[in-house]
Amino acid sequence: MIWTSNTILAAIADAYHIDCVREADLVHSTGLTQTQVDRACLKLRKHGFLEKCGQGCHTITEAGRIAMAEGKKITSGPNGKQSAARINKNSLRIKVWRAMRIRSKFSIPELAMLVAQGGEKDITSNIGKYVRALQKAGYLVEMSKREKGSAITSNGHKRYWLIPERNTGVQAPVWRVSANTVYDPNTELEHACL
Repeated sequence: MIWTSNTILAAIADAYHIDCVREADLVHSTGLTQTQVDRACLKLRKHGFLEKCGQGCHTITEAGRIAMAEGKKITSGPNGKQSAARINKNSLRIKVWRAMRIRSKFSIPELAMLVAQGGEKDITSNIGKYVRALQKAGYLVEMSKREKGSAITSNGHKRYWLIPERNTGVQAPVWRVSANTVYDPNTELEHACL
Protein backbone atom coordinates (compact mmCIF):
# COMPACT_ATOMS: atom_id res chain seq x y z
CA MET A 1 0.00 0.00 0.00
CA ILE A 2 1.33 3.42 -0.92
CA TRP A 3 0.28 6.13 1.51
CA THR A 4 -1.03 9.45 0.19
CA SER A 5 1.81 11.41 1.79
CA ASN A 6 4.39 9.14 0.14
CA THR A 7 2.69 9.65 -3.25
CA ILE A 8 2.82 13.43 -2.83
CA LEU A 9 6.44 13.40 -1.66
CA ALA A 10 7.45 11.20 -4.61
CA ALA A 11 5.63 13.50 -7.06
CA ILE A 12 7.39 16.58 -5.68
CA ALA A 13 10.76 14.78 -5.64
CA ASP A 14 10.24 13.79 -9.30
CA ALA A 15 9.75 17.46 -10.12
CA TYR A 16 13.15 18.35 -8.59
CA HIS A 17 13.97 20.65 -11.49
CA ILE A 18 11.02 22.89 -10.59
CA ASP A 19 11.57 25.26 -7.66
CA CYS A 20 7.99 25.15 -6.46
CA VAL A 21 5.32 22.54 -7.25
CA ARG A 22 1.72 23.73 -7.20
CA GLU A 23 -0.98 21.72 -5.41
CA ALA A 24 -3.15 21.88 -8.56
CA ASP A 25 -0.34 20.15 -10.50
CA LEU A 26 -0.12 17.49 -7.77
CA VAL A 27 -3.86 16.82 -8.07
CA HIS A 28 -3.44 16.38 -11.82
CA SER A 29 -0.26 14.25 -11.71
CA THR A 30 -1.26 11.94 -8.83
CA GLY A 31 -4.99 11.52 -9.45
CA LEU A 32 -5.69 12.39 -5.81
CA THR A 33 -8.43 14.81 -4.75
CA GLN A 34 -7.67 18.38 -3.72
CA THR A 35 -8.53 17.51 -0.11
CA GLN A 36 -6.13 14.54 -0.10
CA VAL A 37 -3.35 16.70 -1.52
CA ASP A 38 -4.02 19.50 1.02
CA ARG A 39 -3.93 17.09 3.96
CA ALA A 40 -0.85 15.24 2.73
CA CYS A 41 1.05 18.50 2.16
CA LEU A 42 0.12 19.69 5.63
CA LYS A 43 1.34 16.41 7.15
CA LEU A 44 4.58 16.53 5.16
CA ARG A 45 5.21 20.13 6.29
CA LYS A 46 4.63 19.10 9.93
CA HIS A 47 7.24 16.36 9.51
CA GLY A 48 9.64 18.87 7.94
CA PHE A 49 9.68 17.10 4.54
CA LEU A 50 8.10 19.99 2.61
CA GLU A 51 8.28 23.75 2.75
CA LYS A 52 5.61 26.12 1.55
CA CYS A 53 7.16 28.50 -0.96
CA GLY A 54 4.03 30.35 -2.00
CA GLN A 55 0.24 30.14 -1.99
CA GLY A 56 -0.51 26.50 -2.86
CA CYS A 57 3.14 25.80 -3.81
CA HIS A 58 5.60 23.46 -2.11
CA THR A 59 9.20 22.39 -2.38
CA ILE A 60 10.90 19.34 -0.91
CA THR A 61 13.38 19.86 1.94
CA GLU A 62 16.67 18.06 2.51
CA ALA A 63 14.92 15.91 5.14
CA GLY A 64 12.30 15.05 2.52
CA ARG A 65 15.00 13.99 0.04
CA ILE A 66 16.65 11.81 2.68
CA ALA A 67 13.27 10.24 3.57
CA MET A 68 12.70 9.45 -0.12
CA ALA A 69 16.20 8.00 -0.53
CA GLU A 70 15.72 5.79 2.56
CA GLY A 71 12.27 4.70 1.38
CA LYS A 72 10.65 5.97 4.57
CA LYS A 73 6.92 5.26 4.82
CA ILE A 74 4.92 8.23 6.08
CA THR A 75 1.79 6.85 7.69
CA SER A 76 -1.15 8.38 9.46
CA GLY A 77 -1.64 8.06 13.19
CA PRO A 78 0.39 8.92 16.26
CA ASN A 79 4.18 8.86 16.28
CA GLY A 80 6.13 7.08 18.98
CA LYS A 81 5.02 5.45 22.18
CA GLN A 82 1.64 6.50 23.56
CA SER A 83 1.59 7.64 27.18
CA ALA A 84 -2.05 6.88 27.95
CA ALA A 85 -3.96 3.65 27.67
CA ARG A 86 -6.66 3.43 25.07
CA ILE A 87 -10.08 3.37 26.72
CA ASN A 88 -12.78 1.22 25.23
CA LYS A 89 -15.99 3.12 25.95
CA ASN A 90 -18.06 -0.04 26.23
CA SER A 91 -15.70 -2.37 28.07
CA LEU A 92 -16.90 -4.82 30.71
CA ARG A 93 -15.52 -2.78 33.59
CA ILE A 94 -17.16 0.41 32.35
CA LYS A 95 -20.49 -1.45 32.17
CA VAL A 96 -19.89 -2.82 35.68
CA TRP A 97 -19.17 0.69 37.01
CA ARG A 98 -22.41 1.99 35.44
CA ALA A 99 -24.35 -0.87 37.02
CA MET A 100 -22.74 -0.19 40.43
CA ARG A 101 -23.72 3.48 40.23
CA ILE A 102 -27.30 2.62 39.33
CA ARG A 103 -27.79 -0.16 41.90
CA SER A 104 -25.53 1.15 44.70
CA LYS A 105 -25.98 -2.23 46.54
CA PHE A 106 -25.19 -5.41 44.63
CA SER A 107 -23.53 -8.82 44.49
CA ILE A 108 -21.04 -10.05 41.90
CA PRO A 109 -23.53 -12.50 40.28
CA GLU A 110 -26.08 -9.67 40.10
CA LEU A 111 -23.57 -7.45 38.26
CA ALA A 112 -22.67 -10.31 35.93
CA MET A 113 -26.32 -10.82 35.07
CA LEU A 114 -26.79 -7.09 34.38
CA VAL A 115 -23.77 -6.56 32.12
CA ALA A 116 -23.26 -9.92 30.37
CA GLN A 117 -23.59 -9.81 26.59
CA GLY A 118 -22.61 -13.42 26.00
CA GLY A 119 -19.24 -14.72 24.97
CA GLU A 120 -17.23 -13.09 27.78
CA LYS A 121 -14.55 -15.32 29.27
CA ASP A 122 -15.01 -15.98 33.00
CA ILE A 123 -17.07 -12.84 33.55
CA THR A 124 -17.71 -13.54 37.25
CA SER A 125 -13.99 -13.81 37.99
CA ASN A 126 -13.22 -10.61 36.06
CA ILE A 127 -15.95 -8.66 37.86
CA GLY A 128 -14.84 -10.14 41.20
CA LYS A 129 -11.26 -8.92 40.74
CA TYR A 130 -12.47 -5.42 39.85
CA VAL A 131 -14.91 -5.33 42.79
CA ARG A 132 -12.20 -6.44 45.24
CA ALA A 133 -9.80 -3.79 43.89
CA LEU A 134 -12.46 -1.09 44.35
CA GLN A 135 -13.15 -2.39 47.86
CA LYS A 136 -9.45 -2.24 48.79
CA ALA A 137 -9.25 1.31 47.36
CA GLY A 138 -12.16 2.42 49.55
CA TYR A 139 -14.91 2.67 46.93
CA LEU A 140 -16.99 -0.29 48.15
CA VAL A 141 -17.95 -1.67 51.56
CA GLU A 142 -18.80 -5.32 52.10
CA MET A 143 -22.25 -5.59 53.68
CA SER A 144 -22.92 -7.94 56.60
CA LYS A 145 -26.03 -9.54 55.06
CA ARG A 146 -25.41 -11.96 52.19
CA GLU A 147 -27.54 -12.65 49.15
CA LYS A 148 -29.07 -16.12 49.06
CA GLY A 149 -27.09 -18.55 46.89
CA SER A 150 -28.59 -20.99 44.39
CA ALA A 151 -27.00 -24.14 45.84
CA ILE A 152 -28.44 -25.79 48.96
CA THR A 153 -25.07 -25.75 50.75
CA SER A 154 -24.23 -22.18 49.64
CA ASN A 155 -23.35 -19.57 52.26
CA GLY A 156 -24.72 -16.98 49.86
CA HIS A 157 -23.06 -14.24 47.87
CA LYS A 158 -21.34 -11.24 49.39
CA ARG A 159 -23.10 -7.95 48.82
CA TYR A 160 -21.32 -4.65 48.37
CA TRP A 161 -22.32 -1.02 48.76
CA LEU A 162 -20.88 1.83 46.68
CA ILE A 163 -20.04 4.60 49.13
CA PRO A 164 -21.90 7.75 47.96
CA GLU A 165 -18.78 9.95 48.33
CA ARG A 166 -16.89 7.59 46.01
CA ASN A 167 -19.58 7.68 43.33
CA THR A 168 -17.44 10.32 41.66
CA GLY A 169 -18.76 10.35 38.09
CA VAL A 170 -19.49 8.52 34.88
CA GLN A 171 -15.93 7.48 34.05
CA ALA A 172 -15.04 4.11 35.53
CA PRO A 173 -12.12 3.99 37.97
CA VAL A 174 -9.15 2.17 36.42
CA TRP A 175 -7.51 -0.65 38.37
CA ARG A 176 -3.75 -0.45 37.75
CA VAL A 177 -2.63 -3.97 38.61
CA SER A 178 1.13 -3.34 38.37
CA ALA A 179 0.97 -0.37 40.75
CA ASN A 180 -1.77 -1.93 42.94
CA THR A 181 -3.77 1.28 42.75
CA VAL A 182 -7.11 2.52 41.44
CA TYR A 183 -6.99 5.69 39.34
CA ASP A 184 -10.18 7.74 39.22
CA PRO A 185 -10.39 9.75 35.97
CA ASN A 186 -13.32 11.76 37.39
CA THR A 187 -11.24 13.25 40.21
CA GLU A 188 -7.79 12.55 38.68
CA LEU A 189 -6.73 10.95 41.97
CA GLU A 190 -5.00 7.63 42.51
CA HIS A 191 -5.91 5.46 45.51
CA ALA A 192 -3.76 2.63 46.91
CA CYS A 193 -5.37 -0.78 47.23
CA LEU A 194 -4.82 -1.56 50.94
